[in-house]
Amino acid sequence: MTEHKARILLAEDNDGDVFLVRRALQKRGVSHELVVMHNGEEALAWLDGHAGQQNGDGAPELILLDLNLPRVDGAQLLSHIRKSDSFCRTPVIVLTSSDSPKDRQMALELGANLYFRKPTDLASFMDLGRIIEETLKAVAI
Repeated sequence: MTEHKARILLAEDNDGDVFLVRRALQKRGVSHELVVMHNGEEALAWLDGHAGQQNGDGAPELILLDLNLPRVDGAQLLSHIRKSDSFCRTPVIVLTSSDSPKDRQMALELGANLYFRKPTDLASFMDLGRIIEETLKAVAI
């Protein structure tokens, strides 16, 4: 029997942050397949292409979403996700450099499960691996 790999969609335009997310997952030992989209338009197209599929068929089990994406911003993408029959229950963690209470409130009102402010230190960023692991375990229950 093969180990289950959680499919995670990461919508993030900063390659440095993509690297840190990969590192946090590896450091925590989360078995995963990370699908990276560098702008909101790509992420929308990818999600629409996987609509109606089950997790084992390619749909993500978790979505990590930057708010400040080019072409289609994270808020628009999150709104689309929550209106989608296919992904309305998929957990979404917003990853952002914004510490604005307005952004946090907006993300949570649009249906984000968690709001993770990207920290400036590596150790704190690595905590994202634990958060992702806990979120995936909760989904599996």
